[in-house]
Amino acid sequence: MKKDIYTSEQWAADGSFKAEPGQEIEETVYNELFNVLPPLPLPIETAQRALTDLNIPVHAGFLMGEPHSHDSAGALYLAFGRNNFGKGPHYFFIGLSHAAKWPTGEYYVMECMNAFVDGQLIPVSDFRDQQEAIETAANYEATLYRVKFENGRRISTETIYTPQFL
Repeated sequence: MKKDIYTSEQWAADGSFKAEPGQEIEETVYNELFNVLPPLPLPIETAQRALTDLNIPVHAGFLMGEPHSHDSAGALYLAFGRNNFGKGPHYFFIGLSHAAKWPTGEYYVMECMNAFVDGQLIPVSDFRDQQEAIETAANYEATLYRVKFENGRRISTETIYTPQFL
């Protein structure tokens, strides 16, 4: 059964935020929560979980900047997402999520349209060598970058391959 959109009025009546995971929320609620504290990035795993578990495609989103609670794996944050399919944006409460782990090391990043690899950090060690990474990028018509991180901070980015479009 589809829940009603969680509104600012409902939030005020509840006395605290009580939307359920997967419930659509009003844009004003989304924006207010986004602006409370500096937000954290929405982990890709959380966006994927929104699609698989809640049937909500997420184009963008955030985690609240302060933990809501903790479990055995660490701090849990309120997660929010939005999407827009040309009919206006929709905003959702996704549920609780851990923050993304800060990467350290060297990764490949492929930038392409509509591919499962778009924007994901792929450890360099996942490929036999750089040529295999280039061949994979060429198959997806993706631009390939080699990025070095140290505790989540990008140290360097090198463009390795750019597709030649006809």
